[in-house]
Amino acid sequence: MDHTTHPAKHTDTRSPEKTATHVWGTFLKKARRSRGMSQRALARELGVSQARIAQIENGASTPQIDTMAAYITALGGELTLRAHFPDHATQTTWPQPHTTES
Repeated sequence: MDHTTHPAKHTDTRSPEKTATHVWGTFLKKARRSRGMSQRALARELGVSQARIAQIENGASTPQIDTMAAYITALGGELTLRAHFPDHATQTTWPQPHTTES
């Protein structure tokens, strides 16, 4: 067998997206733990399974932006998404402020 092409000999083949997923998962896990919340308690708060929280935190799943916002909001934080373009910048924050109609 040619060991130069053996799958076990390959180094890190994760895509940049997978790496970013792991970074987010680690960040979210630290945020949850620093607030003393268990995966199970957070899952109840979000209406998802504990396994779903574990998938997000372990980088096995890339959460959608609304899921990340709900996760961070459940921990008492807010998520701000900012986009910079050559001619302008825009941002949005979750949770969205509630407005009352007059």
